[in-house]
Amino acid sequence: MPSIDAIVCEIIASRAAKAAALAEIAATCARDVGQKVIFKTLVVSPAKAPEPVLTVHLPVEFAASQHQVWCLACRLACFCPDARVSVLVRGESAFGAKPKTVASRRRRSA
Repeated sequence: MPSIDAIVCEIIASRAAKAAALAEIAATCARDVGQKVIFKTLVVSPAKAPEPVLTVHLPVEFAASQHQVWCLACRLACFCPDARVSVLVRGESAFGAKPKTVASRRRRSA
């Protein structure tokens, strides 16, 4: 299982050769922008994926602070024009900590 701060590139294609080619292109693009990426490929029937799909999954911290991940998505879209490229920001870590209530802040200041 990838760590919470890992960038994952999920590739869905109708042929194994196409998925492998896209993974190779994506690995080169990731290396060019200095990002470490974990690749997951899935080969499905052409009816389920008429066009290849690349989805970059990244933590909200990366989306907010590292412009390189957006450069990676742009490069993927440029170098894989027949694929649909999307970015999915995982925001569950932003909701993990309990917010401080007004009452707890008042008690500390009193």
